[in-house]
Amino acid sequence: MLTVLTSGKAAPGVTTTACALATTWPRALLLADCDLAGGDVAPGLMAGRVGAETGLLSWSAAVRHETGPAAAASALLSHAVQIPEHPMLGLLPGFGTAAQGASFTAATWERLSTALAAAPRSLGRDVLVDTGRLVGDRGCWPVVRAADLVLLVVRPSVRSVHAAHDALRRLRTELGDLGTVSALVVGAGPYSADEVAGTLGIPLAGRMPADGVSASVFSDGVAASGRGMRRSPLVRSAGEMARRLAAADRSRTSVSA
Repeated sequence: MLTVLTSGKAAPGVTTTACALATTWPRALLLADCDLAGGDVAPGLMAGRVGAETGLLSWSAAVRHETGPAAAASALLSHAVQIPEHPMLGLLPGFGTAAQGASFTAATWERLSTALAAAPRSLGRDVLVDTGRLVGDRGCWPVVRAADLVLLVVRPSVRSVHAAHDALRRLRTELGDLGTVSALVVGAGPYSADEVAGTLGIPLAGRMPADGVSASVFSDGVAASGRGMRRSPLVRSAGEMARRLAAADRSRTSVSA
């Protein structure tokens, strides 16, 4: 299963949500940070324990002459970092700066999309991708097109919903339709999650609570006790949603088989 998390420009918490889902995923998982503007997953989730020599850039250099998706997919784990606190989770760190992100060509993004799509079969791991905000015409659109599910992260506010509408226009242009796209509503606001999804015209995949303490662990590397995190509203909600998504994929795979 290849799942992409993305958003409009209102910064609704894509990275925090991706980390929360990744750390509670019920199966082996690869979390790929594909934010073109510069990735925040490694600084937050690994709190500075990851060097700049590992991740998307090292993978692209290693497979630049590879043509087969299986070989490119197999190389992903060699350039990923194992998360000590989560044995089934590997992290493929992203770009340190926007300039590094700009170094990826369209061909490199295409190669990455085929590798990530092949990873569940080649590596026996689901894949979760953080694309950051959809604010330009460049970037990881091939990865978005390859996804089984695209989660559009949005807050229940006028500003965020407006930005989500713009992101949906871009998604429709790139994907042809919105059949793989669902809303993931984060935090509280003047509108319910159902109202937000209805306004956007896409299904509601789930809700995530506003939980600043737990969010700071994922976004800023703040230390926290394992028991306290497991009981936090954010992690409990993420765990429920991760199990639901994984179960839905299992059902979809069984039907297609």
